[in-house]
Amino acid sequence: MKKNILPALCLLLFSACNNPNYDMPGMFNGTSPEVATRFAESMAYNAAAGETHLTVPADYRIYVCTDSHIDSTHRNLEQFVLAYKSDPLCPLALHLGDLVNAQGNFPHACRTLQTEPVCAHRDTLFITPGNHDIYFNQWTDYRNIFHTSSYWFDTQDNTTGNPLDLFICLDSAEGTLGTAQMKWLRSLLEEKAKTGYRHIIVFSHTHMFKQDASQGHTSNYAIEETAEITALFSKYHVDMYLCGHDHHREITRFGNTAYIIVDTCRDPEEKPYYMQVDMGSEIHYRFIAM
Repeated sequence: MKKNILPALCLLLFSACNNPNYDMPGMFNGTSPEVATRFAESMAYNAAAGETHLTVPADYRIYVCTDSHIDSTHRNLEQFVLAYKSDPLCPLALHLGDLVNAQGNFPHACRTLQTEPVCAHRDTLFITPGNHDIYFNQWTDYRNIFHTSSYWFDTQDNTTGNPLDLFICLDSAEGTLGTAQMKWLRSLLEEKAKTGYRHIIVFSHTHMFKQDASQGHTSNYAIEETAEITALFSKYHVDMYLCGHDHHREITRFGNTAYIIVDTCRDPEEKPYYMQVDMGSEIHYRFIAM
């Protein structure tokens, strides 16, 4: 029995290496460039581009999807785009990573994201990278399209001009924030706590608590990193941490924060979903079957 293990493992590795959807170096040895480089390039872009403040009504809605894994088909992502662009209550949407499945698919995804509904209105999509988005050395493609992977923006009341809600995007595509990004998160939360936002939502790709090693080193944050992140979220009253990656919904409340893994919206999925979040004095959310 033992004699069959090595040939079987070799066959598995050979098959994976010849599959365009598996980046074996990326799955086991990290991606290139690594998170520190991506973070530095993102901060440089953010400094040049300036801050983003969206003027919205006091009550508004955001749409959230994740893990579309675009390759040859993109019907569900197109349905999501048409839904949020057609909703007059929705000024922004979030994609939680793994927009594409493998190399060469960003052009398909971008055409889908630009889909125009019958009645278009002002809308903005904010995205965070997943592990599949940076496999195969695709960071350059991602950066050229979306410019930054670590950033924040906020919403402001269109009547009073007062700040409403803070949104923070973290790059966890490698399963870690890294030292520099963690320091930035710590400082940002401390600074923004003085602003008096009614809600704070953090979004990224990697889940916080799910015990799943199916994605190699990108599966979960290290336990030390999880401990610091959750302590920060409790201290600064972060309302929600939204992520994808696992393809199965899970809702965990720890301290002040709801940690929500959103279901995948990829086309082959038997039960794909996206999420609607109503932002007001309170947060209410629901999951919409596709």
